[in-house]
Amino acid sequence: MSRSEPVYYTERVRVPFSYWAIALFFGLTFVTAVTFMLGDAVLIASTLTATALIAWTLIGWGAQTITVDGSGVQVGRSRLDWPYVGRATAVDVEQRRRVLARDDVFLALRPYITGVVVVGVSDRADPHLCWMVSSRHPDELVDAIERNRPANGAETAAQSALDSGA
Repeated sequence: MSRSEPVYYTERVRVPFSYWAIALFFGLTFVTAVTFMLGDAVLIASTLTATALIAWTLIGWGAQTITVDGSGVQVGRSRLDWPYVGRATAVDVEQRRRVLARDDVFLALRPYITGVVVVGVSDRADPHLCWMVSSRHPDELVDAIERNRPANGAETAAQSALDSGA
């Protein structure tokens, strides 16, 4: 993302506290079992290793950032430039199941977030029909995409293969 591009929407998807509590509970339970089997000498090393591994996993899993800026939509490290951004829609559970049944969907889903936005891809060379993205504020994300789409991008939104039933 270029620093000169205006940012219209940004959201950082984070792992909730409950996942941290559960992961640390099970990780430290494992450490207790290892310490019981191997003795107190491994207590500090196994505690630090387990805690670091849990933190690395949960921080990495929650490192998804959604950004709508002047050049397109970015989810994590993946970017969809404005000429290829199709229609964006916040979907309910039934629509989510229907889209998930396809094998040509780019998934950026997190189980701890109920809101989902589907963004059509209008690039025929792209192997993905659409992007399915978890968002805590799906209506705001859809609004940011539709409101900030370049003026010449209206026709590409209508050309998405997702909308044509392909």
